[in-house]
Amino acid sequence: MIKRTPEIKLPGLVQLFLSSAACTSDERTSYTGYARFALLNLLKVLGMGRGDRILLPAYICDVVLLPLAELGIEPVYYRVTPDFQVDWDSVEVQPGSRAFISVSYFGVSQDFPAIAEYCTRNGLIWLNDNAHGFASSLGGTPLEEFGDFSFTSFRKVLGSVNGARVRINSDRFLPLKRELDQLNGAAPPESRQRFVAAAGLRTLGIRLRALPDFSDPRGFGDDDMKAHQADLLALRQLAASDQDSIRMHRRRLYQAVELFLLGSGCKEMLPVPRLLREGNSPLVLPVVTRDHRAWLDLLHRARRHGLDLHTWPSLPGAVLDHDICGAADLWRRMLYLPLHQGLEPESYLPLLQKVLDAA
Repeated sequence: MIKRTPEIKLPGLVQLFLSSAACTSDERTSYTGYARFALLNLLKVLGMGRGDRILLPAYICDVVLLPLAELGIEPVYYRVTPDFQVDWDSVEVQPGSRAFISVSYFGVSQDFPAIAEYCTRNGLIWLNDNAHGFASSLGGTPLEEFGDFSFTSFRKVLGSVNGARVRINSDRFLPLKRELDQLNGAAPPESRQRFVAAAGLRTLGIRLRALPDFSDPRGFGDDDMKAHQADLLALRQLAASDQDSIRMHRRRLYQAVELFLLGSGCKEMLPVPRLLREGNSPLVLPVVTRDHRAWLDLLHRARRHGLDLHTWPSLPGAVLDHDICGAADLWRRMLYLPLHQGLEPESYLPLLQKVLDAA
């Protein structure tokens, strides 16, 4: 079975328990368990609340809306282009707009100069949603160093029990750091029980659950704020990680799978052309399906063969109901092939071929 994140086993878990090195907050970085909780605390220290608006893409995971809903902030949606960039024709600053959320989808960099200029011109705080972008960079600069603030979920890349961080990039907001640390650190710890049990089962070669069916757009909604502090094991795993190696490995696998699909003559799904920029570390490989029938068939075939081909995101209900900015239509066309630094083309490509041959 090929999953979307590395899966730690008992020997690796024991090493984490024995390790003494762990990442800690610095003058710009504050750690917490989950990016959605980090965003909530960030909005609190910025004093945002009822009557305020935030611009963000309609093609967004529903959990990003949880902090906004809790504080009474209204989302104002914009469209993204086929290569996941801001569609500027759809962006509209409305009265009460205070911030602009950009999303570095799947570790792919955005047109950061254009976003910075737009936010400066309209007096908006730039929040860089870099949840997918751990180890990703542009021109030698980590993606999380763009924006007035960024938030990054390193757990999505490392497979840690949890783990996210907020980075304050703008000096004018550094005085907020102490309050942000207090909010992030005051949260309770998250139970390790499931994480440790899963590591034990993997070590024994036991899987209790098959891959889920990702074809239901309402099947993966999440209303849990995940208000937890960053786990010490996650911070140790982060300290032990080599971002250069992770980026190199993921890019190499992305390119191998992309070339395989293009060379196989597969018409059911095709990679988004010229998506990956230099220095980007891809979370997944996005593919566009031929039609909805192929989309559904590919999901079912991949599930049968143990390939974690999946949909993304769990869209907000209103976006799904009304196809706001075409996000629901995009959801029904896109699929995402899993990538991670523990995979090799030699094991990946034969399984992918089986999925394609099962048509």
